[in-house]
Amino acid sequence: MFLPAHPMSRGRMLALCLALLGGLALSGWWQAQQSAGEALRAGTLRLHVRADSDSVYDQTCKLAVRDAVLDLTARLWPEDASPAEARRAAARRLPDIQWAARQALARLGQAKPVQVSLVNMYFDTTHYADFALPAGRYDAVRVDIGQPGTYGQNWWCVLYPGLCAAACGGYDDPAETDLVCGEYILRFRAVEWWQQLTAGRADRVLVSLP
Repeated sequence: MFLPAHPMSRGRMLALCLALLGGLALSGWWQAQQSAGEALRAGTLRLHVRADSDSVYDQTCKLAVRDAVLDLTARLWPEDASPAEARRAAARRLPDIQWAARQALARLGQAKPVQVSLVNMYFDTTHYADFALPAGRYDAVRVDIGQPGTYGQNWWCVLYPGLCAAACGGYDDPAETDLVCGEYILRFRAVEWWQQLTAGRADRVLVSLP
């Protein structure tokens, strides 16, 4: 013998509807944050300089190379260039970037080998004076000074949209600018946590000089 099902009370029905709506809203919010993070990574070209060692002199050489590369890359693409145009310009001008780095070392009396490449690599969450970038995989111009396996402390910043020396801003999408320049709150943590959990750590070389 089956007992008739009790009809759901109005209060329980309202609670169920609110729970469903809340779940849908949370899902939409999560997706929006991940989409903003994906657009941010696609719209960013970073600079990664690796010193030959942690000695004071090699770290000084690293900063001289950094300054020379930043001076050159500031002129590689127009201010209204798209992310794709900036990447193509960087890939095309890798020999010039390598030459600028070698000249900076030569002025310091150094003839260390310099390897320059365009890579896609994983970065941890990075905090700068005026902005922060969430963890994840980004394309980067990488400048390696010296022999592999002996690298010292790294230096990195943002070549495109030019945040190395500029105030915060520069992204076309307000959601990207808000993610980078806003306070370190839940939307940033959502992108950061998901990338830390899912992004691969192996470097992928896109373009490299012989």
